[in-house]
Amino acid sequence: MVKTRDYSDIFKAYDIRGEYPKQLDKKFAYELGRAFVVFTQAKEVAVGFDGRTSGKSLFEGLTKGIMDQGADVINFGLISTPQCYFSMNQDKYDAGIMITASHEPKNFNGFKLLSKKAKPIYSENGSLEILELITKGKFDSVKKKGKLKKKDWSKEYLNFLVGKFSSNKKALDKITEFKLIVDQSNGSGIVEVQALQKIFKKMKVLNGKVSGSFPGHVPDTTKIENRKKLIVEVKKSKADLGIIFDGDADRVAIIDEKGNTVRPDVVLNIFCEDLKRDSTIVYDTRSSLAIKDFCERRGLRGIMSKAGRTYIQEVMIKEKAELAAEDSGHFFFKEFFCMDSAGIAAIKLLNKLLASEEPLSALAERNTSYHHSGEINFKVKNQSKAFLLVEQAFYDAKKTLFIDGISVYYEDYWFNVRKSNTEDKIIRINAEANEESKLQDVLRKLNNIMALAK
Repeated sequence: MVKTRDYSDIFKAYDIRGEYPKQLDKKFAYELGRAFVVFTQAKEVAVGFDGRTSGKSLFEGLTKGIMDQGADVINFGLISTPQCYFSMNQDKYDAGIMITASHEPKNFNGFKLLSKKAKPIYSENGSLEILELITKGKFDSVKKKGKLKKKDWSKEYLNFLVGKFSSNKKALDKITEFKLIVDQSNGSGIVEVQALQKIFKKMKVLNGKVSGSFPGHVPDTTKIENRKKLIVEVKKSKADLGIIFDGDADRVAIIDEKGNTVRPDVVLNIFCEDLKRDSTIVYDTRSSLAIKDFCERRGLRGIMSKAGRTYIQEVMIKEKAELAAEDSGHFFFKEFFCMDSAGIAAIKLLNKLLASEEPLSALAERNTSYHHSGEINFKVKNQSKAFLLVEQAFYDAKKTLFIDGISVYYEDYWFNVRKSNTEDKIIRINAEANEESKLQDVLRKLNNIMALAK
């Protein structure tokens, strides 16, 4: 009997992701396709893919598996992840799969599993059962194989995004003078960029050619080295705003007119300025206390969620929230099926700036009350030891939460330590303090703890 390969290492908390072809390949994609149909009982499965070089091979394997198990494939083609979400909500598709590794380097790829209306299938509601089906490797033969069909919702998606721009006369008057620079990261956010170009005719695009080799930079918007070219261009061109999408345009990073990165939690606060009293927002455990302060001042209801798009979406739906943000650059909108969209985040911010007399730096400054570290990553072999050492070192905290990893609160600072949901052996730390000196003290202490757990 041939031993079945163990794929458990590539089934992450909310998607499937691994190195191609070392961890996942065409054969795995075929088995995933068959197992997915068995699990979902779908009669048709919508499939989209980003611009990665391995996408074609995985698409072929996946769709053959789907059809061999008796379901039809609706080929959405080369699209962004938000466009996949949008497309799945335009018709009554039984289920869907987006082939993407999002912000990972070129040698990675993956799969986002979706049920009806693009609702995520992840570790807590089905993906591990799909893994079990793949591991068993026994699939019933079907009498009639499925067919491959094609459907393109690009025109509808473009019109949807363009329709989100403000028609306010003041905003329209400022558009011709507004300087916008967008870094596409050689990714599949094609329609998102087209929508912005429809409004901003003189917009400058960096790394606009879709390329699976990502010649411009790794498509990870969270790392400063990948934002450097955009920052230089913003300063050089004296632009009003810089926007950078990740590889599948579900994450975005924002650069103000001075070349500074504006953190996602600060952008969320800016968005919240226009919400009605009693509206609900969702933020993750890494977000600034400035959000909590803002909610109290403006009469908004703020809900803290575990990090991760699937968890945030669930909380949004349950709490009927208007907005949500994850500190990795995902922004979620009730108007977009409670899904994340870098394109809508960009448009919403542009509407705000076009209606304001203030530049982005001023809007950001008034929504920033503390000194925040941003996310710092540590490669740690003994993660259990790391968490134990953190608990022991900060035993006298005013409050300790275990919503996502461990969050520790004192009067003048707080921090969160959590395992990465997408990268093995990585611990992520976010800290914030009333004073910069206190923040640096805390970071030094945490750095020493992580060194002991290596």
